[in-house]
Amino acid sequence: MTTKRAFLLRGLATWLVVSLLCCALLYAEQIRRQYWQFDRAFTSLFSTINTALTQNESVIPVLSGDDDLARLQQKFPQIQALEKTIALPLNAPRVEKLSPTSYWLYNPYRQIRVRINLAPFLYSASHFSTVRLSMTTPSALQQERWHWTRQFQQHFQPFTLQANATPQWFAVAWLPHLLIALGWGVIVCLLMLTLWGRKQQQSDRQRADYYQHARLNTLGEMAAGVVHEINQPLTATQMWLQGGMRQLDNGKSEEVRHAMRSALTQTQRISELLTRFRAHLSQEDVTLTAVNLPQSWLRVGNLLEHEPGTKLIRITHAFQALEIRADHLWLEQVLHNLLNNAIQAQLSRGKGWVHITSEAEGDRVRVTLTDGGPGFSPEALKLALMPLYTEREGGLGLGLTLCESLMTRMNGSLQLGNRPDGGAEINLWFIRER
Repeated sequence: MTTKRAFLLRGLATWLVVSLLCCALLYAEQIRRQYWQFDRAFTSLFSTINTALTQNESVIPVLSGDDDLARLQQKFPQIQALEKTIALPLNAPRVEKLSPTSYWLYNPYRQIRVRINLAPFLYSASHFSTVRLSMTTPSALQQERWHWTRQFQQHFQPFTLQANATPQWFAVAWLPHLLIALGWGVIVCLLMLTLWGRKQQQSDRQRADYYQHARLNTLGEMAAGVVHEINQPLTATQMWLQGGMRQLDNGKSEEVRHAMRSALTQTQRISELLTRFRAHLSQEDVTLTAVNLPQSWLRVGNLLEHEPGTKLIRITHAFQALEIRADHLWLEQVLHNLLNNAIQAQLSRGKGWVHITSEAEGDRVRVTLTDGGPGFSPEALKLALMPLYTEREGGLGLGLTLCESLMTRMNGSLQLGNRPDGGAEINLWFIRER
């Protein structure tokens, strides 16, 4: 869930960054287009006024002062009046300002003047925030965001056209921005889905590889466990067969029969172990039945009675709860491993003891196995249930691991500890048989 959420957040962040970047570029382009629209409008206005000024300088030399004003205005609407002047000096100023948009244009050679009004041209440029025609030295307009200034080249009318404009920040088309955001949303969504699918495929492959390795490791562990488990019955079978051969040489037929029956029992145990190993590999459900704990303990003791040094270990029991729910073979495997470990831990001392008890605790039965050995070291208490960990020379480190696995499959549990006065203490919990 955390990985999926992080992946979603990365996709959302990617979409947001890309959308904002593209929208910002589009917005900048739209504002730039506004500027160029104003620039083209200013150029057009300048060209129109420039034409009018050129007409003024072209027509005034040919006027006599008696011309028909109405006909003159049809061609030159900027001319509002035509008058004659008296004794105007030749060096008199050619322009007399009347208002910001009107002025008298003189021709002293013909002693006439015409009144020019350029206001209609400026009023047509109302989309500018400020526009003016400076007939003297240009004055600074109130500075806006965008500013244009250009001087006319007429000899007698060297005016300057000025204009200001402010960007219309919100007068942009918002639909393209929305379409960009939606488009990038679809693209990022498809991209993230593709990447997520690839990531899932990679995770599935890694998981499959992990499970395959885990299964192989488990198989190796179980195979080693089976070798560990059948080693005891094989050794016992070998001893019984060797003893039977010696009794056969001595002509003691009854002892031979007993040896053969005991060897047969051990081989049957090996067969049951292999059958159970095959069932464990297939992970088939195990049917738990009522098992008599003292009888299972007795069979385990009989299996180990011929082990070297076993006769030096005193084995006692005190069962209060007799019936538990378990698999009889798995129960015997667990008890066999624990008893064998307890015996092996005390062989170096030459003597020792093992004691097993059982008591009911609610709907469960606690089986406690204690011994007079050195107990578990602090490290062993932490690692003894890990595969391949052992403190005994020549040990495989699989006995306790297998015990824990079998107890778990029987809906039980196993706990390792030490007695206060020394020695190991192992507690097993089983379901109580009602």
